[in-house]
Amino acid sequence: MKFNKQIAIILVLLSMLLSAIAVSYYFYDKNKQVLASQNQLVTIYVAKDNIKKDTLITDQHIKQTSIARQYILTKPLLKKEILNKYAKETIYKNEAFLKEKLSIKIVKVIEKKTIDYKYNSYNMSYKLFKNPNYSLEPNDIIKIISVYPDNSGEETNQFSVQYVAKNIRLLGFLNSGRLTEKSIIKKKIKKVVKKKQVEEIIELRSEEIILDIKEEVLISLINDYNKGKQLWMVKSKFEEEKEELEVEEKEEVKEKKTLIKKKIVKRKYIPRTYPIKWYQPKTSVSTKTATISYSDNSDLVQTKKAKISSNYKEECSKKDKLLLVTSNKVYIRKHPSIRSKIHKKIYKNYILPYTNISKINTSWYMLCDGSYIRKSDVKEINYDEYIKLRK
Repeated sequence: MKFNKQIAIILVLLSMLLSAIAVSYYFYDKNKQVLASQNQLVTIYVAKDNIKKDTLITDQHIKQTSIARQYILTKPLLKKEILNKYAKETIYKNEAFLKEKLSIKIVKVIEKKTIDYKYNSYNMSYKLFKNPNYSLEPNDIIKIISVYPDNSGEETNQFSVQYVAKNIRLLGFLNSGRLTEKSIIKKKIKKVVKKKQVEEIIELRSEEIILDIKEEVLISLINDYNKGKQLWMVKSKFEEEKEELEVEEKEEVKEKKTLIKKKIVKRKYIPRTYPIKWYQPKTSVSTKTATISYSDNSDLVQTKKAKISSNYKEECSKKDKLLLVTSNKVYIRKHPSIRSKIHKKIYKNYILPYTNISKINTSWYMLCDGSYIRKSDVKEINYDEYIKLRK
């Protein structure tokens, strides 16, 4: 039999074609199986709502959902691997449970961070401010301005500035009760969206700021906030402040200059004695005007004026609450503030009947005539001690 070369070539090509078809079908079948496997729905467990740190996870915290296998980024946990575990950190709504975020017991982390403050460390909620600034950093200096609407009786967008607190140093931030050095923290979480597990970066904003603030400044801000419920924060530079006592020192210097001009100051120093003296308040007189109108006759109107004098004799003669002035010279003020108008000047060993400690500023006593004196300039005594001092 004669060998036909052309037939042989055709047979070889045919066998190669059949082999290629067979391989293609094999890979097609495998690919089909893989796609079917990837699209297969797998049951996983996710958080029903936000779960706070150290929460014991029970059935009420989890829910079941299904997603395609191809969208599972990590090995899903079984229900028994989730229940009766504690959350190491906050687990957010629809976030898949991860082994790294669960613990068989509460993990207590002792933070050794301390806050270095000069006056008082005080937390204020960002919600109190109309313009919360999340770009602030620790040690920034801010001003806090309290404003309230004009009480003109008409609708207006005009506001009055009541109080400006300066040189307030920012110490840090509180985020979920933890001290942080940033007002915004970025965090990566894994959650299920439309039956797909995806990674998402969320921004957690601090709820509170920590301030280094003076007590009297804080009290003034709280009082003003209750009037208009509007606080504003402004980043600023440190402004040199004069000490509060400087106001009184200037008054003393002015008084000394006056004495020098009148040649009352003697060259030889003679120690001054301070006798025991009961406080006698000033009597103030004010004029009040009353207008009487008649409903049956609009033209008939009478106006009368009366002089009303304040008499504190009874109040200032009480013996149950007494103060003894311990400083050589003291200024009694109209209000509990060193910047308030001077009501009267008194000296050491004055006896002052008082009513109570000021509620606005606990560093001041309110006297029997409604004026105020600083707590550091006096001490409390009883009536028997007063009698002994007189002897």
